Amino acid sequence: MEGKMKRRAFLEKSALAAAGLAVSPCISSGSSGLFAGGKGIETGALDSSYIKVLVLSGSPRQRGRIHGEELRTEIAELIAIWKGELHQKHKVDPDKYIADFLADTQFEKAVARWCPDLLEEVKGIAEGSGIDYKTIFCFQAAEEEWWYSRSRESDSPGVPSRQCSGLGAYNQKGLPALVAQNQDFTMKDGNEAILHIKHQDSSLESFVFTLAGLVGINPGMNSRAVAMTSHSLPQLANRIDGLPVAFVLRGALAQKSFKHAVKFIHTIDHATGQNYILGGPEEVGSFECSAHKIRRFVPYSGANRTYHTNHPLVNHDWDEMYEKTIEKGQFEGMLKNTKSRFAALEKRLKDPSKKITLEVAKEALSSRDDPDNPVCVARREKSQTRGFTGGCGIAVLSDPPEFHFAPGPPCHTAFQTLKF
Repeated sequence: MEGKMKRRAFLEKSALAAAGLAVSPCISSGSSGLFAGGKGIETGALDSSYIKVLVLSGSPRQRGRIHGEELRTEIAELIAIWKGELHQKHKVDPDKYIADFLADTQFEKAVARWCPDLLEEVKGIAEGSGIDYKTIFCFQAAEEEWWYSRSRESDSPGVPSRQCSGLGAYNQKGLPALVAQNQDFTMKDGNEAILHIKHQDSSLESFVFTLAGLVGINPGMNSRAVAMTSHSLPQLANRIDGLPVAFVLRGALAQKSFKHAVKFIHTIDHATGQNYILGGPEEVGSFECSAHKIRRFVPYSGANRTYHTNHPLVNHDWDEMYEKTIEKGQFEGMLKNTKSRFAALEKRLKDPSKKITLEVAKEALSSRDDPDNPVCVARREKSQTRGFTGGCGIAVLSDPPEFHFAPGPPCHTAFQTLKF
């Protein structure tokens, strides 16, 4: 309720703003009766709240300043929560921890090498929000901070709480390709947004799901019908000089075709073990990326579809710390969860005779076959350790493309449609 009230108040306030934040007039509400299949979820009780859409235009620095200025309150709130968690978790001054993180890694150099425009955008977010650049940059690297802390404190590595599920399909007669994902997280509800990025000196535009202050989380799609999702693979090797996940996403969405996006993810060094589902009008592929390898996952020979959760299926570039800790059973619950979600997706999507339509994708990502390990985690189930499904995005790669988004668990949140 707090998140819905905050979102409504934000929209009322933003209607009076003259700068870049606006609820895009191209958003339309969607409805679906598919949610009756979920166990333990009330049918017909859909949250119809609209998510904030932040329009970013101009130079990369200007885009960042708009982001920082217009979401200043939300960014400050999330940074305070995040720093409090760093202090509680590591028993150190969070500013000292951030300084150590930047000194011990080379992520800034990696971003400067492969995505210099995004480094400018981060600097703009810092300037617009009034929060120092080092803090804002470190905040972008949430995936990387988890494994950094695990290597720093090897006696207490912890287990990641993110539980993302994704799918894609292409080459289905009479249907456009699509890419879709549930994004789960534990951050405070109500600070989510969609970034509508208008690239400078280009007709290219992008939609990217995010939390206030971040250049993007998943999923995302651009106006050339290139889409991307990502799913954490904490079992795989990482590297301190690779490109962090958030920048991989934005870098891929800056590409003008599926082939260029695939080339991009094969050109860079990856900081963090991750599966990326990349899609274009003609093809969709699932790529398990780690520090030293990239392997494409295909469910079966000739498959025109893919699906993935949070365990590697074809890449065995194992993380040394993971191999040590799995013997202690610390990943047991996480592995049960990801395999259960994978089974739920496979049951619905594997059959080659069944077309994966928009409604089938919604149904799969709303599923709750295993109440203890559902694909869709309802808000009322959220806790500090479990989290919830903060958003579900489905990129329909038609001409023109459409981005269908539920600003909450799709098992009880209505989808809205965004168009360029």
